[in-house]
Amino acid sequence: MIEMCDLLVEHASDLSRLADDPVIQAAAQRWIEVLGEAASNVSDVTKRAHPEVAWREITGIRVILAHAYFHIEQDIIGNVIEHDLPRLRAQLQLIAESLAESKGEQS
Repeated sequence: MIEMCDLLVEHASDLSRLADDPVIQAAAQRWIEVLGEAASNVSDVTKRAHPEVAWREITGIRVILAHAYFHIEQDIIGNVIEHDLPRLRAQLQLIAESLAESKGEQS
């Protein structure tokens, strides 16, 4: 999920390019779909331990993108990238660090 966030930031965070370039739009949509699919596979234990992450919204936008083939509002994609992605990336990084620390303690 962190990798998808990083790809979105690197390639799709320029909102004017996102608005004008159908290839960037398609890539951004796909990466958000992958984020949603990955979120749906996060364990319930992890989801309960991290209620600050909008797990349902992440999986929900994946469903919308995957099934709204002909009409995707690019403003929604831009809004996700601009407003939601930085917070999500930071939350995921903290979770990853926490999991790495707990694995280190078990060794």
